[in-house]
Amino acid sequence: MKQRILLIFVMTSLITALQAQKNSKTKAVTGYAITAADKGGRSWKEVRLVDITTGEVVKTIYDSKNETEALNARTGKPVVKKDGNNSKPVTATITTTPPVQQRKVVNLDEVLDKNSNNNVRTYTRVVMIRQSPSVDKPFSTNSAAMAYDKKHERLYYTPMSINQLRYIDLKSGKIYYFEDEPFGTAGRGDVNSQITRMVIAADGNGYALTNDANHLIRFTTGKKPEITDLGAITDDGQNEMRNIHTQRAFGGDMIADGSNNLYLITAGRAVYKISIENRSSSFLGTIKGLPEGFSTNGAMVEEGSKVIIASSESVAGYYRFDLNTLQAEKVSTSNDVFNASDLANGILAFEKKKKDKTDEPVAETKPVVADNATAKGQPQQDEGGVKSGIAVYPNPVTNGVVRLSFSEQPAGRYQVQLLDMSGRLINSKEININSESQIEEFRFPELSVKGNYLVRVTSEMNRVNVTNKVVVQ
Repeated sequence: MKQRILLIFVMTSLITALQAQKNSKTKAVTGYAITAADKGGRSWKEVRLVDITTGEVVKTIYDSKNETEALNARTGKPVVKKDGNNSKPVTATITTTPPVQQRKVVNLDEVLDKNSNNNVRTYTRVVMIRQSPSVDKPFSTNSAAMAYDKKHERLYYTPMSINQLRYIDLKSGKIYYFEDEPFGTAGRGDVNSQITRMVIAADGNGYALTNDANHLIRFTTGKKPEITDLGAITDDGQNEMRNIHTQRAFGGDMIADGSNNLYLITAGRAVYKISIENRSSSFLGTIKGLPEGFSTNGAMVEEGSKVIIASSESVAGYYRFDLNTLQAEKVSTSNDVFNASDLANGILAFEKKKKDKTDEPVAETKPVVADNATAKGQPQQDEGGVKSGIAVYPNPVTNGVVRLSFSEQPAGRYQVQLLDMSGRLINSKEININSESQIEEFRFPELSVKGNYLVRVTSEMNRVNVTNKVVVQ
């Protein structure tokens, strides 16, 4: 009996160890998300690079609280301001007899002075008449459609009801508008014609789709961009209840595969496959396994047939589903993430991975040394390492742990070193990178004092050498 109990204990321990090992090797992905300022918010004006596994913010791309000058995408000059947010007071006197009707006032500030005289009541109404919101601000009317242009390092998007294509240059942080160039036909309150889905396809072009699927808009991303309305998507008629033009197919997001097809994931969990060549669609089914109240508003490809989805309504986590089975499972470890109106990355579904040509000569990156400029807090590379494909976060460090996000780095062994500002080695760790997108943890020694440090990441044969300054608090 004791031997049997011992055997069970050993088997349980082995299974637990294997599971822990599996979890430690779980690969995470990062993606761009349009979010509110706070978790659970409904104002889609912020853009963040988020860690899908943990739900943490890797980097803030656009903060609506900061003033950002918008530039014309054709000329590079500042955009012409259209309007402001000024208001002017208007006084009106209204005389009524009882009973006074209660009227709901929308978007008005009122000050009522009431004078009673027998059965006659006089109201003096001071009304602030507000002009329409300024369209000059990058996300003034919110946005639910964004696409990541991997080739040019841009985030394309369109605001609600403004019908204008815009993009954020991730290298400079500047924002550009295609002024006076129609991008859709939606007006305020026109839900049918709102653009809420956008993606960069395998042909390198961007595609945006209106809610009613009557306008598929293509935009090129080269030196001379062109915007073209390709017209309506046709439905194969196989499932009348799931026609792509009905309100049940509104909202959501689009992804693309490596064969020039688009996939529409609606806010109501339905999935459609769209051929770009003939603009025809077919209903694939409905995503299964999502929690109640989880609308599917943002989507991006993880790899192969796996798709990451986010909800604009739920902060419970991020999920993945398989395009072959439409079965979903939770992918984030946190139960409190940023709900998002859109997700984007540069990965295509069913795309064949390129072989790592390790035998070919690779241009060696000059090692970064802790020289005087670095020691003065002026790192030679962008803080966070996003341009290099290696991001270090959070920064500042408060719990003794940093995460290193590797995006499209050569597979192989990497050395992570913790240095003080004089270049003295404090700690090191070896990691293996074998995925296009991978996140690893690096733990600071318990006796580390508060201050500035350097985190250096070096690959085999010194093909990749990146150094970032971090602050320990």
